[in-house]
Amino acid sequence: MSCSPKFQSLPLLLLVCIHLVPVRAAEPAAPAATEPKPAVQPSATVTGELWDNVSGGLHSGSHWNTLVDLGLTFDLARLGGPANGSFFAQLHWVENRHNSSDFGEHTGTANPVGSIMAADHLRVFNFYYRQEWSDGRFALKLGQLALDDEFMASECACLFAHSALGAMPTQVGTPVSTNHDNNSAFPVYAVAAPGVWISARPSDKLSLQAGLYHGGPGPDTAANHGFHYDSGPGIGPVLFYEGSYHFCLAGRASTLRAGGAVHFGRFDSFAALNAGAESAAVHGIHSFYAVQDLVLLAADADHPKLAAFWRAGLSPQQDRSVVHRYADTGLNWFAPLPCRACDIAGIAISYTEYGSQFRLRDPALAAAETALELTYRAQLTKPFSVQAIVQRHFNPAPRQDDGRRHTATVLGLRAQWTY
Repeated sequence: MSCSPKFQSLPLLLLVCIHLVPVRAAEPAAPAATEPKPAVQPSATVTGELWDNVSGGLHSGSHWNTLVDLGLTFDLARLGGPANGSFFAQLHWVENRHNSSDFGEHTGTANPVGSIMAADHLRVFNFYYRQEWSDGRFALKLGQLALDDEFMASECACLFAHSALGAMPTQVGTPVSTNHDNNSAFPVYAVAAPGVWISARPSDKLSLQAGLYHGGPGPDTAANHGFHYDSGPGIGPVLFYEGSYHFCLAGRASTLRAGGAVHFGRFDSFAALNAGAESAAVHGIHSFYAVQDLVLLAADADHPKLAAFWRAGLSPQQDRSVVHRYADTGLNWFAPLPCRACDIAGIAISYTEYGSQFRLRDPALAAAETALELTYRAQLTKPFSVQAIVQRHFNPAPRQDDGRRHTATVLGLRAQWTY
């Protein structure tokens, strides 16, 4: 999705299958010999999606898109390098129907319906060196990074397809100024940027992380092969920080995360532009967020049956923020059918409220946009899953023929193969 007025909020989906295996008494067995991991480990994920706006929005229509995600991890210690050091390279190949990823022209919404939607391209994405110390209690990554791989994440929200349920719009929804063509200011899917990330785990319950990134990852276009960063006056660094705490709530596992971001670049002053200025820019933007995942019901200590999440974000400077407030919440139901131990069903709702000054720039834009998603992911084999999706989008852009906003109903089907 573009960043003016649409914004990049497309994290890669990391789907986790939870097996519910009955516990049976067995004779103790001798420990099996483990094969050492190879020095070079390839990975691949192929995801295909089909979307159909069946009613409402601007007009009905269908769209398909695909993502091929290829990775190589090099164990540098096994190659003669430093102990606990590794290198990771990731390549993305994206294809869309009619070479366009803008399904919003059907729904009339700013947030894309799918989290892997991006422009057609073949691009280097993550490309970094990682070093760990003290059995992983301390870690560092240096190179080309995507910040939404680390920050704002909810494990339960990863099930859902809607893009806002990935990178939070309050944190990454404001582009740099028009002097840089309103390109993304934040290195998230589908563009990454140079950066450094550090983490520390003082205890088993508490972990801390921070990342400093180049605040102009470049446009989401075919010409950007992964290293076409924005530069020049007005492009500053962006700092993300987060702390997470793992604890038990009513005897169930829970994780609470809190963090924020500060971007030191130049942003359009919507307030000044609305007052008649031909061009006006302000320095910096900051935002805050909180995330919680919690288990509500569990088969045992390791296998949840029902889990929930909520997230909230705030970008308080409405003279420059595209998204002022954001919130979402949802439920995961693991193994909803007794014969389908690896399937997951879910429901989630997201709320995106735009900045008051930004709304004045576009009278067709609603004060807020809300999306509801129902989904069911069937794990057909260990590497292959199929996911059915139903979404309702409230307060989309008005139609030109009657000037009314028509709630859109979108059906989706996602197939994914992982190696």
